Amino acid sequence: MALTAWETYVEDRVVEGVQKRLAAVNGSYVGNFILNRLQLELKQFHNPASDKTKKLFFDYLDIDVTQGWNWANHEPEKAKAALNKWISKRGAAVHRSKPLNNGSPAAHLIKRDELEKAIRFIKDLVKSTDAHLERTL
Repeated sequence: MALTAWETYVEDRVVEGVQKRLAAVNGSYVGNFILNRLQLELKQFHNPASDKTKKLFFDYLDIDVTQGWNWANHEPEKAKAALNKWISKRGAAVHRSKPLNNGSPAAHLIKRDELEKAIRFIKDLVKSTDAHLERTL
């Protein structure tokens, strides 16, 4: 759920930023073209790892949003690696089969403490992203 919230956040923030940048051409052919193109791209925007998120913001807003991913104990490279790890783990959890292990269910892939870390990470990532976008938009 936390990573689904991240995906929704990224989509909403890039749309907000594009709408802000396109205010002068709102309703024109160019403005409509860009917004329609963005909507098509967002329909295919899944698993928002750091590279996909960076590309989306760079393509539509000319901002490397990942450079703003700085907070306590995280700099951009560490934040990107952590996001990619959580996205990968989410994929493994979503697409795994549930084999029985000697007649009992397999161990949980994601433990409670990891979930709490992921939620805290996503919250910090959103705060950092918001702050960076406020400075650059």
